[in-house]
Amino acid sequence: MTFSNDSKILIIQTIALDALKEIQRICRQNDIKFYLRGGSVMGAIKYNGFVPWDDDTDISVPRPDYDRFIEVFSSHWSDKYWLATYRNGDAIHSYFPRLLLREEYREKMNLEPNNHLGLTILDVLPLDGVPGSGLGRAIFNYTVMYYRLLGAVHTVRYKDTISQHKGARKAIINFLYKLNIQRLYTQEWTYERLDKIYRQQDFNSALWLGTITGSSVEKEIFQREVFGDGILHKFEDTEFRIPSMSDDYLKQIYGRDYLTEIPNVKKSHQMKNAKNG
Repeated sequence: MTFSNDSKILIIQTIALDALKEIQRICRQNDIKFYLRGGSVMGAIKYNGFVPWDDDTDISVPRPDYDRFIEVFSSHWSDKYWLATYRNGDAIHSYFPRLLLREEYREKMNLEPNNHLGLTILDVLPLDGVPGSGLGRAIFNYTVMYYRLLGAVHTVRYKDTISQHKGARKAIINFLYKLNIQRLYTQEWTYERLDKIYRQQDFNSALWLGTITGSSVEKEIFQREVFGDGILHKFEDTEFRIPSMSDDYLKQIYGRDYLTEIPNVKKSHQMKNAKNG
């Protein structure tokens, strides 16, 4: 049986919603907080659910809960899903963990993989404290980007890996790969360096927070009150936490017209996979 691209997106959205519900149930049992992130917040506000053409689901976990999240979800908590993270030796080629569909279930559903580990359902990004001064944030941003670029050089040869880098950054990564600088260090070394940088600011006292390891980089840094304690918002047939000041959050990432603007190119992981394949 084969599916159209729209059907695949709908199936993956259904699976992602099921995974989100299970994650929320387990997080509540373990007193772990998470927010929807990026396009998932957009979907909650504009559509009370998924952006219709998007199968890319993200959550952000505050740093105080992040390590415990990885620990809890590194166990066998589901027959359908598993958490891939470089900390467990998984060849994920990403600092942050990704939730994947187990291969036997993916094959049963007749779904194509979107990366070399299988089918990614959602990304799990840490929400970290960042420096309070403008200069401090600028130094922080450039330091993070430096190590992210170094880490991404190791990923160039894996054509089916989901990339967070585009445009000029992607060109720089390909240039560095041609110089063969990746022979001088390991990808895990760059992730450990990033981990130390992300943890430098005390989360509980930081006035600025961000998921700078995401695709929007410095656009994902906000004053603490934007996230706040979060609010529960309708998402399909349930509710999930989104930033307290979701309008400010979405305007900064997607622009002031995010409520009315429809992108010319409607991207999804399935479409990316079709191009890479």
